[in-house]
Amino acid sequence: MGLDFDTLFPTLNHVTNRGLLRQQPADFDVTEVIEIDFTGSGEHWWFYVEKINSNTAWAATQLASACRVPARQVGYAGLKDRHAVTRQWFSVQLPKVTDLATITAQLPPEIRILESQQHQSKLKRGQLQHNRFALRIRQVEGDREQLTENLGAISQQGVPNYFGPQRFGHQMTNIQRVQDWFRGRIRVRNKNQRSLLLSTARSHLFNLTVAHRIKQGLWDQVIPGDLLQLDGSQSWFHEQAATAAELRQRLAAFDLHITAPLWGEGPLPSTLDCASLEQGIAEQWPIYAKGFAQHRLQHDRRSMRLRPQALAHEWQGNDLLISMQLPAGCYATSVLRELLHVTDQQTKD
Repeated sequence: MGLDFDTLFPTLNHVTNRGLLRQQPADFDVTEVIEIDFTGSGEHWWFYVEKINSNTAWAATQLASACRVPARQVGYAGLKDRHAVTRQWFSVQLPKVTDLATITAQLPPEIRILESQQHQSKLKRGQLQHNRFALRIRQVEGDREQLTENLGAISQQGVPNYFGPQRFGHQMTNIQRVQDWFRGRIRVRNKNQRSLLLSTARSHLFNLTVAHRIKQGLWDQVIPGDLLQLDGSQSWFHEQAATAAELRQRLAAFDLHITAPLWGEGPLPSTLDCASLEQGIAEQWPIYAKGFAQHRLQHDRRSMRLRPQALAHEWQGNDLLISMQLPAGCYATSVLRELLHVTDQQTKD
């Protein structure tokens, strides 16, 4: 289809610097944080796993094989990058486990168990607080003063909360694939692949909405019919529930965020100008509506703005080290692209 992520989805900042990302797995280091009090008993064993160059789904199948259980008995909170060093929790339903050493010995060298805990319930998707990132961008070229300015702008205004390029596949080919699936041109039998393609369609429309509002100067401006989301929460409410002055104040304080749609079937929950804008974008991709209705997806909302926490940087020669903390479901690449252009090893595979 010839789609280009950077062309479709503009940045807020002026970006001219360049660097290399993920030249080695350790250049992209992710740690999942889950706050939970383990019961110390129950038939679910939780494993804190470090994996290298391994995606989450593959690691889950390896754990299932080592534990000799069906894949459905393995749980995880979220998907982590493949070209990286990542640490995350998995749960495995093991009512009769007797020897954890045997399980560990069955795992491939890319997967290492750092900790194990017994618990009464399975780990569910989305059951995490945040992810910590430690990134190395190598051979950075360009104006360091501009990078410093962009870092300040990110801390002050946040960044567009785009779904990252990895959501759309190599050269964004998943966008064509999901349309072919909705039209019945291809069959997708694998449950995980079906879920991925449904997410691709919703993510595409979300990103297009955010991009449109940036181009129209409505990135941080409430319009009639908008839905606002409380920071750190999944709840949202109509803009009419607060005064214009209150909304401006709370948006500036990052207590509230303007949302864009994660599409489902039926009418939008937004109204007035906001609904007109969002509907107009969706009507350019009518096949999506058919798929959302067929698969009975429910409408949801996602904040258009992402503000990284604990954002810090350090120079080591020409390498730039970036650390930050992001909520679940948010992309470090959406922050990096507001700093500099990166040549990402992941996009070459």
